[in-house]
Amino acid sequence: MDRYLDAKAMLAPGIAGATVTTLTANLVNMFSLKGNWTALALSFVVGILVWADKDVPLLQRGVLYVLNSLIIFSVAAGLNMAGYDIVVAQRAAEAEQNGPVTERDLPATAPNDTPFFKDWSW
Repeated sequence: MDRYLDAKAMLAPGIAGATVTTLTANLVNMFSLKGNWTALALSFVVGILVWADKDVPLLQRGVLYVLNSLIIFSVAAGLNMAGYDIVVAQRAAEAEQNGPVTERDLPATAPNDTPFFKDWSW
């Protein structure tokens, strides 16, 4: 338990959350999957690493697995929302500078206009 509360151990969910955010954003953009469920599933897949430590009792590993997976999901969702808020703010600033945009001003297709961060809400 001391290793779980160690400052070095707290870095792992942050890195795992960033990894899950990257993987989820790519899967959502490429395959049109639901971001919230994809991130949750990937968080539990990454959280499986807890089971590698055979020194910890089985019940404790199960609790740590669920907690770590939910922490990874929370970091991933929070990072995505922060990025999404930045994208929305940038677009609002661009629209304000360029004046109002009408539908005829938009191109028929915008292949490079897909943001990396999207709204994963339910």
